[in-house]
Amino acid sequence: MLNQVPTICPYCGTGCSVNLLVQDGKITGTTPNIRSPVNEGKLCPKGTYCHQFVHSTDRLKKPLIRKGDVFIESDWETAYHLIAEKLKKYNADEIGVLASARCSNEDNYALMKFARGVLKTNNLDHCARLCHEATMTGLSLSFGNGAMTNSIPDIGKSDCIFCLGSNTFEQHPLIGRQIIRAQQAGGRFIYADPRYTPTAIQADLFLQFYSGSDVAVLNCIMGEIIRNGLENREFISSRTKEYESVKKTVLQSKYTPKEVGFLTGVSAEDLVRAAEWIGTADRCTVLYAMGLSHLSGGISNVRAIANLMMLTGNIGREGTGVNALRGQNNVQGACDMGCIPNFFPGYQPITDSIFHRKITKVWNFPDGITPARTGLDINQMFRKAGMKHDNIKAMILIGENPLVTEPDQNMVEHAVKNLEFL
Repeated sequence: MLNQVPTICPYCGTGCSVNLLVQDGKITGTTPNIRSPVNEGKLCPKGTYCHQFVHSTDRLKKPLIRKGDVFIESDWETAYHLIAEKLKKYNADEIGVLASARCSNEDNYALMKFARGVLKTNNLDHCARLCHEATMTGLSLSFGNGAMTNSIPDIGKSDCIFCLGSNTFEQHPLIGRQIIRAQQAGGRFIYADPRYTPTAIQADLFLQFYSGSDVAVLNCIMGEIIRNGLENREFISSRTKEYESVKKTVLQSKYTPKEVGFLTGVSAEDLVRAAEWIGTADRCTVLYAMGLSHLSGGISNVRAIANLMMLTGNIGREGTGVNALRGQNNVQGACDMGCIPNFFPGYQPITDSIFHRKITKVWNFPDGITPARTGLDINQMFRKAGMKHDNIKAMILIGENPLVTEPDQNMVEHAVKNLEFL
């Protein structure tokens, strides 16, 4: 008998709905969910073959417990008992917990609740610290929430799409489909990136700038919009603040098309054209990914994008907005569930005494929950794990591989070897 089991593709952050084809208890293939508003019955190659790892011969079937230099197969009860006995030895400040951007909301919530309710620690984080922090901070400062402002189907309804730091057609193909849909309806597609990617091939206007000069390009475009009177004055007066400060900055002589063209490698004519297209569009949206946020000035890049959309009134309507495209399938969800050291679920501050009391009452642990203070982030945890005194002595990692993903692999390797229990 052949059954279809609905799930979500485990790769990028698009969130395509997939039906797993299950025959005699084994997954044999996939079909797209035709009712999904995100992928609308389509899948990219990643989604089409996303089931293949499930029955891989490399997958672990039983817990492995280290004995010296080797791992010995064990049963679950033995493993649970070992974990419980080991963790009892450490106080909350000696334990670190890493959640996963590849786990479901439910799994991440359970881990977060375990860390704060049982282990009593706020030393809780995940890989979004590296890929998502600039977006979280930048958009929270601009809009109050570090998430996409619009839905994926909205992208196809835009008159002008401005994409930076994202090779969308390779990395998020089903979002690339929305870009094509907008172009077929008469919309324009502006693509800015240091590389000539497959996404650049699809662009109506390609701005190939020198790496790291994102803010100069964005400030120049904003300056041109203001000089030509294309700003949305009604939106600015009713929905924004500190406009004069932004205006003063972007109208500086160093942000003229000629100067920025020299600085960034983009021609003055193309910068002027981009400003005109964005400024005259009824509905403009910005797409960006980690090429823009994975920089030392990532927060400034994100805030400049938010300023551009507020300047033109492209917030709060269909086909507009600021849309950060996630690399992994649940980066946003892991943050939403509170798997970060300074927030409970829903971005309620750990240090907020009112919400802390509310969570304590709802969870109803007999001995309370973690104190109302910010814990260590992923980088601080590994630095402290590598120390000789007052260090992190035990860590729980769920669906994370920091020896591959962390930028300072030598520090992480030293820290992991220094742990008493992992």
